[in-house]
This record gives sequence, C-alpha cells and structure tokens, in this order.
Amino acid sequence: MKALVIAGPTSTPLDQARSILNHSTGQTGVLVTDQLQSSGFSTELWLGQGANYPLPPHLSFKHRFFTLADLIGLIGQTDLTHFHAILLPAALPDYEFDQATDANHQPLESRKWPGSLPSIHIQLRPCSRILPLLRQKAPQAKIVGWKWEASRTPQEALQAVRQQIAHSKTCACVLNGPAYGAGFQLIPATGEANHCHNAQELGVALAKLLRS
Repeated sequence: MKALVIAGPTSTPLDQARSILNHSTGQTGVLVTDQLQSSGFSTELWLGQGANYPLPPHLSFKHRFFTLADLIGLIGQTDLTHFHAILLPAALPDYEFDQATDANHQPLESRKWPGSLPSIHIQLRPCSRILPLLRQKAPQAKIVGWKWEASRTPQEALQAVRQQIAHSKTCACVLNGPAYGAGFQLIPATGEANHCHNAQELGVALAKLLRS
C-alpha cells in the first residue's frame, strides 16, 4: 500500500518581500510518515519549505512547496491514482492576499510596500480548499484531513470535523489543538473516535484505519 503525506507550513505572500507564515514545523507529518513506513506502507512525503523538524536518516521528501499555489500546482501535475491513502497534516491557510491600500484607500503596488506609510490596510479572501481537489484527483483513495482548532468549544470542533468529512468525502479527520487538548483524536467517517496521546500513536491508529 502506498501513502502520500503532505505536511509542514505554507507561506501566504503579501508583496514581493513579505509573507504571512505559520508556525508548523512538520513534526506531526514526519512522525506519522515514519510510523506508516514502519507499519509496511510505501510512503511519499511532500514537505512545506519552512518545515524544520529533522527527518530520520531513512526518510526523505519527494517535493517541497512554499505557497498554497505551489501545492495546488504539484497536485495538478501529479498522478495521484496510485496512492491507496493521502494524508493532509499540512498547515494550510484559510485566507490569502487580495489587495492592500494606504490610509487614503489607494491601492499599493505588489512589488514592495513603502516603509514610511502611517498605515496599510490588507484585505484577504478565502483560499481554495485542497481536500476536494485531492478527492477529484484520487477518487478511490482513502483521504484523511486535519483540523487544528483553537477557539471553538469541543462540541463545535467535533461538528466542524463532521462537516469536513461529509463535504470533502474523506474517510477520517484528525482533530487537535487547544479546542481539543493534549494529543490527537482520530475521527473516522464511520465508527468510534480514537484518542492518541502522541504522533507515533496516531501513526499506528492511522495505519490500522487505512488497512481496514
């Protein structure tokens, strides 16, 4: 069985010199990939450019991506039909840059904003979603999404997970973040949820789910 793991951070460009970054190190994706490989899966790892969690000597990445557009391009040019499973622990943006204006509401050029302006107003727009694109490119694969939740209640976070599974036609979703607490919860489309204390336990649980 072959599994693709897409992990690590993404950057959202603002102008040609500045970007919005997130703090993902790629740790969860690397450890899950390592555990899947130990469980007998043939794995392929795509890693965000800013990921700094060290790879074990026996593990390597196939592709790097910097922005969401880079990742969409990779998905578009890759035949994903030979993957039995695709996992998406990558930290992807919800919003991307739309336009920037000065205090007088005049648009700013995209090359580099002047450092002398008293204020800059940045407008963002919703990003394209990756899970539906993966489902389109790999209609038979078992796809696992991720939900990192901070401000929702546990009940609201669980509802968001169920909505993601239904909307994106995934086989499961991994929930983590402050809204959940320590560890991870692996929530399948059908069946009982599974609490995992760490990424290694999560990898074991994912291997079992993906083989079922």
